[in-house]
Amino acid sequence: MPLARISVPAHLAPAKIRALADAAHEGLVETCGVPPNDRFQLVSTYAREMMFIDPTFPDLARTSDASIIEILFLEGRTVDQKRNLFRRIADHAVRAGFSGDDVMIALTENAPVDWSLGRGLAFGDQHAPMTVSR
Repeated sequence: MPLARISVPAHLAPAKIRALADAAHEGLVETCGVPPNDRFQLVSTYAREMMFIDPTFPDLARTSDASIIEILFLEGRTVDQKRNLFRRIADHAVRAGFSGDDVMIALTENAPVDWSLGRGLAFGDQHAPMTVSR
């Protein structure tokens, strides 16, 4: 039940933005046991002057296509799953025409009680909590 927020520069073509969103989702499905139909993503575009992304930290060479993917999901993934997730997203993004240096990913985990999928009910009150594949 991840929620991905994807921040991209406004000059990117819609197809390239969609490819980055697909990369994020496919990475989650492939590495973290996320069901293929469990896709919740918000994409925001920003004018170049509204994205303050260091072009070289730490020892990278970011271009004007630099984008940020923030993923909020249920706790329980292993360190190896997270590392594999980063690699898979980057691999998919590179195949879509991004430089590997242009894809920054930040993960945040929380508990089932921190989610409401609707009806004003906490996730555990509405559905049986999902088990995380390890």
